[in-house]
Amino acid sequence: MKFKIGDIIAVIYFAAFVCLVFFFPWDYGTDVKIDLNALTGSAKHGLYWAGFSTDGIRNFGRVVGHYPYISGFLKVGLLATFGEMIKVRGKTGSWKTPDLLLKFLVWGVYGMLFTIAFALFGKGVHAVMGTPVWPLTFENDTAQRIWQGFSTSLWANLIFCFPMMLSHDYWNTCITKKRFLGGAEFLEGIDKHLWGSYLLKTIVVFWIPAHTITFSLPANYQVLMSAFLSLALGFILTIKPKKKAE
Repeated sequence: MKFKIGDIIAVIYFAAFVCLVFFFPWDYGTDVKIDLNALTGSAKHGLYWAGFSTDGIRNFGRVVGHYPYISGFLKVGLLATFGEMIKVRGKTGSWKTPDLLLKFLVWGVYGMLFTIAFALFGKGVHAVMGTPVWPLTFENDTAQRIWQGFSTSLWANLIFCFPMMLSHDYWNTCITKKRFLGGAEFLEGIDKHLWGSYLLKTIVVFWIPAHTITFSLPANYQVLMSAFLSLALGFILTIKPKKKAE
């Protein structure tokens, strides 16, 4: 694979995204400034420009907490679409990705879906931990956080991951064919080795461990971590082994 100018742009894009998150210049809340001599003050309510700083990651968490769906749309839309481009680059040698805008919109909607799904699984698993439904708990805070992260990841991936990936592939196929497909037509055209074996294995060996880390993080950062992991998925799909000849 030859090195291209697009590769430099891709590295800059990813680095800029990471820097934006860690030095996030917006914040949410009330920024009160009071002049005790003049007995005057001003307050900023809601979203406001705070400037680039090393506190950016905290600002990012607060803004995400108040705008979960918008931030979910943008985080997953921008990063997962980049993952699609990585996949195309690995397969074709070019960054040019057909129907890029439509794919961005689809990933953005899935980002909003991730936002509610992560909250449902996170709070649901937390609610049953320590009960007869899911009895094991740990007194050590770190061990308990990791166990809760693993438990949430396990059930989220067993219930949600495979249908999500399959439905996303459906919409990608519709975009490629430029028409809506019936369920039977879509299922007849899928790669049975990919969906019947390879991706199921990635859930066990990659997604459950990776999302154990994700669900061990504070809630406001979980969808972001999942969006970063979508880049890894693009890489995994790029290097997937070909089906052995019979």
